[in-house]
Amino acid sequence: MESGPGVASVAMSSTHLISHALRPSLLVTAGSALIAVPFLMGLDAAPLVTGVMVGTLAIALGLAGTEPGGRGTLPLSAQLVYDRGLALGLLLSAGIFGVAGQLEAMVLFALAGIAALVMTAVTRYSARAI
Repeated sequence: MESGPGVASVAMSSTHLISHALRPSLLVTAGSALIAVPFLMGLDAAPLVTGVMVGTLAIALGLAGTEPGGRGTLPLSAQLVYDRGLALGLLLSAGIFGVAGQLEAMVLFALAGIAALVMTAVTRYSARAI
C-alpha cells in the first residue's frame, strides 16, 4: 500500500477528533453532570461536595477556554495541562472513594476521569484550522 500525503493527513486528523471549539461545551456539560448526578444518585456528603467542587472547576475551565488567545482566556498549552490535571484528579478521587467503600461514588468519578482522559487525548489543542 502506498503512503502519500493524503494518507498521512487522514491519520493525523483521526487522532484529534474534537476541535478546540467543541471542548468548552463538553467541559460545561460534564461539569454540570458532576454537580447534578451525585444528588440524583443520593450519595453521601463527601461525594456531593466533591462533585460540586470538581464540577464547578470543570465549568470554569470550559468558560476560560472559549476563545483561544482572547482576553481573559487560558492559553492553549495551559488548557491541555489543566484538562489532564482534571482527569487525574477525578481518577484519584475515584480511588479514594473506592478505598472508603463508597462504590457508587468511585464508579461515577472513575467514569468521569476516563471520559476526561479520552477528551484530552482526542482534542486538538492548536489554533490552526483543520
